[in-house]
Amino acid sequence: MNNPIFLDTNLIVYAINKDSPYHGRATALMEAIGEGKLETCLSLQVLGEFYATATNPKKIEKTLTPEEAVMVIEGLLRTDTILKLYPKQETLKLTLDLVKRYQLKSLDFFDAQIVATMLDNRVATIYTVHEQDFAIFEEIKAVNPFKA
Repeated sequence: MNNPIFLDTNLIVYAINKDSPYHGRATALMEAIGEGKLETCLSLQVLGEFYATATNPKKIEKTLTPEEAVMVIEGLLRTDTILKLYPKQETLKLTLDLVKRYQLKSLDFFDAQIVATMLDNRVATIYTVHEQDFAIFEEIKAVNPFKA
């Protein structure tokens, strides 16, 4: 993969959440990825965030059971059209550098960790419906794939 696009957690959640207004578009996006029409990647952190969201009734109305969530994650891990990114030795240091540079607090730490993982793996673009969460980071480009 030359220039893969990083997949944010929300896209995977919307693909399994039939009540989401983004469900149809997210499902179509995941199908295109599965068919190899789009070069993408994700991190293990995203898979963990997916599990936490998909099984949390405070986040989505119709949650997955733990078994269902694990099946989705195992399916994503088996998918050879999605590159899996792993933290490198310097990822935490880079995360902390980003946190200091942008004066991030609380849960924004985890967005910085995603960006650090992207940078460590030379990924410049993230697909997310919450592009405002990543707008502060000058090092990457956040794109909402569902905006016209």
